[in-house]
Amino acid sequence: MPLDLSSFFLATLDFEDAHKIFRTSLSQNTDSNYPPYDIIRVEQNLYRITIALAGFTKDNVEVMIEENILIVRNIYKDKTDNDYEYLYKGIAMRSFEKKFRLAESVRVNNAFFKNGLLNIDLIKINIEKKRPFKIQIKD
Repeated sequence: MPLDLSSFFLATLDFEDAHKIFRTSLSQNTDSNYPPYDIIRVEQNLYRITIALAGFTKDNVEVMIEENILIVRNIYKDKTDNDYEYLYKGIAMRSFEKKFRLAESVRVNNAFFKNGLLNIDLIKINIEKKRPFKIQIKD
């Protein structure tokens, strides 16, 4: 069975040049289209990632940042519901993990869950440019 890496991705968000959002093979989700998400500009320096999570609640999702990578993954434990017999089960509640590489100047401003959508607001902050400095040479 050949290894298919097309389903893995990492989107990079750099607000200096927002159209440079691209995908590479680093995430661990089973389907690159799941869950679907949008990235929108709310204001000049405010962007929002909206992830469609039908059937999930805020308690089923974990959002964290690790080394400038925004990680969104489910912590849903798949349990069999013995009270119902599904005739058709179309609401996907499978495991997922989405990763977004954030530029140094981007911070998470807010995260909220509303109407089955997880919204993560990202804001661009001004980072002082590093100035050149002289290093003293000792005897």
